[in-house]
Amino acid sequence: MTRQLGWGFANTIRGKILAVFVLINLVATCAYSFYIYSLKSDTIRQEIDKRLHSATAAAPLMLPRDYFDRAQRPDAVSGDEYRRLMADFDRYCQTVGLRYLYVFMPVGERLVYLMDSATPAEVQRGRYGRYFTAYEGPVPTLKDILAEGRPRFVEYRDHYGEFRSLFVPGVTADGRPYLIGADVGTSYITSQLRDALRQSLFIGFATFGVGLLLSLLLTWQLSRPVEALVSGVRRIEAGDYTARVAWRSRDELGQLATSFNTMSGAVAEREREMLRLAFVDPLTGLANRTRLIEAIESHLSGGPAHFAVVLFDLDQFKYINDYLGYQVGDAAIAALGRRLGGALGGGGEVCARLSGDEYAVLFPETNAAQLPERLARIEAMLAQPVVVAGQRLELGASIGVALYPEHGDSGDLLLRHAEVAMYAAKRLHHGHAVYDPGFEQNRQTQLALLSDLRNAVAENQFVVCYQPKVRMKDGEIDAAEALVRWRHPERGWIPPNDFIPFAEQTGRLRAITQWVIEDVLERAVQWAREGIVLTVSVNVGMSDAEDAAFVDFVEDALIRLQADPARLCLEITETGGMSRQLELMGNLERLRRLGVKLSIDDFGTGYSSFAYLAQMPVHELKIDRSFVQALDFKFENVSIVRSIIELGHILGLQVVAEGVETESAWQALAIMGCDEAQGYLVAKPMPAEDFLRWYLATPLLPYTPPDMSIYDTSVMPEVLQRLPGVRAGDPS
Repeated sequence: MTRQLGWGFANTIRGKILAVFVLINLVATCAYSFYIYSLKSDTIRQEIDKRLHSATAAAPLMLPRDYFDRAQRPDAVSGDEYRRLMADFDRYCQTVGLRYLYVFMPVGERLVYLMDSATPAEVQRGRYGRYFTAYEGPVPTLKDILAEGRPRFVEYRDHYGEFRSLFVPGVTADGRPYLIGADVGTSYITSQLRDALRQSLFIGFATFGVGLLLSLLLTWQLSRPVEALVSGVRRIEAGDYTARVAWRSRDELGQLATSFNTMSGAVAEREREMLRLAFVDPLTGLANRTRLIEAIESHLSGGPAHFAVVLFDLDQFKYINDYLGYQVGDAAIAALGRRLGGALGGGGEVCARLSGDEYAVLFPETNAAQLPERLARIEAMLAQPVVVAGQRLELGASIGVALYPEHGDSGDLLLRHAEVAMYAAKRLHHGHAVYDPGFEQNRQTQLALLSDLRNAVAENQFVVCYQPKVRMKDGEIDAAEALVRWRHPERGWIPPNDFIPFAEQTGRLRAITQWVIEDVLERAVQWAREGIVLTVSVNVGMSDAEDAAFVDFVEDALIRLQADPARLCLEITETGGMSRQLELMGNLERLRRLGVKLSIDDFGTGYSSFAYLAQMPVHELKIDRSFVQALDFKFENVSIVRSIIELGHILGLQVVAEGVETESAWQALAIMGCDEAQGYLVAKPMPAEDFLRWYLATPLLPYTPPDMSIYDTSVMPEVLQRLPGVRAGDPS
């Protein structure tokens, strides 16, 4: 690069500093010159105005005392006397620097001269106002001044020239008005202002010259250390981190040079650290996404026959963050990272943390046959609990796998396909899944459903189906659960599991829930007219139950449809975490006061504490179907279900078992004292018309043994083991 020397500095810091100083100097000089000129011009105008005031005050004194008394007729003043007095007025004007001094008097519609001033040359040419002759100038303006009775400055033009004048009205001893005028020619004022401008410009140029000299000296002094700093920065830019600035002073520039030298030493260390952080996850010490993709691309460049990219994230990890705090969550992530890093990394393996609770592993030389052994290693590490702050955390994961060359030929593509497989494993509730192109189609279908979901409520595509609840002690059917189904105009019936998660994630579940409640209440009112009294349950998300606006909607719907609140039961899913407990409790209490029944759904699968359950103003709890359906093959579930039933009864709640599909489960629930049951054993969910026909047909129910919970509970295990289908085992 060519270095510019001397003062050829169009793009140098020296030139820019000088330009700033010159600009400041120029602006200051212009402002100062303008200020000087303003002062001078104001002084000139004030001085001229003072002369005009003095002249108008002196004019009556220059006339004889009886002049105004005599000047009433055209012949009252002789021509010699008028010319003598006019010469006196002219000498006064020449002395004080005025052009004219004169006196007018109104006579009828005219203004006539009582006195004028004129030079001898003007007198000789007859160019003056003769006594008692009419004035031909701006008469209306002068009459206005006489009418106002106050002095006024006027700038005007007449056949004598262009003037700045002062007119002062007066009154004679006998009450006749007159007007004294004094003129200064505008050309005289202009010449005075021009002289003032020349003086101001001279002062301005002198000031600018001095400022320019000082600017050159300051620029030279300031630019030297700055240029030294720029030179040091350019060396660092070129990669020379040993650059130092040899400038020593005690001012700010010296401090800047010292700081620069310190910084240049730290930059080298920071550069090394940045290179490390660019490829390492700071929380776990594992490789990050960039390093993993680089490793995959590097592996691809070697022409491998096959390898595998495994991606997994931790199931339900959000609950650890929500309930134990992000500090515990980060500690768990770090602990798992150390475990993975210690076990994976040999033989070209690369383990990386991509984001959050998401990890990926590159397994070289791995094909489909070798994949189970690789996955078993990961699953074995995840099976061991992580202990953080005295908490044992059980971590499960969903694993997705993409194989090279079957599933992609680039790092980004293999990672994306592994991610698709991971989400497929989550959706299918499998431990792991290998990428299949069909997963992509399924994702596209889900995206299409997400788009169609926007119009489903407006176009009335949802259908409410009813599944009966049977009172076990007497077989009465006095309740049912409303379950929403989507009748898509093109895809047909779509099960809830395919659209409810999307509706919840996109915030559209509230609209669906409200639609179901209105449909159920309308149906309940219709059935009540026909003499059919049923309590219908509707599933409600925890976010709805925590929102006062949802309670307002329920209250409004009950009033608007004139429905019996006792015929509506809201089932709140217990798996939903309570993020706003106070709001939830207040809303549930308000719903209870409205007369609406309340139920805890899927009890036993969530994270709600028994303390909150005891405080919640609910009427019933529902045992999750996973416990009920396990009665047929896990005897320990008998103890779990029995404990839930006893807990519910202790709290004064009705207990409902859902998912009852076998007679053995039905009979076991009856023996344990369960209040109500629903499931395929009784009936599948049915549209309203089919449900009504089924209800009126007096359906047959399974044999129901007596409730044994009111007797000695120690004999209950023996009774339960005799039921066909219930697996025998050690009840302890």
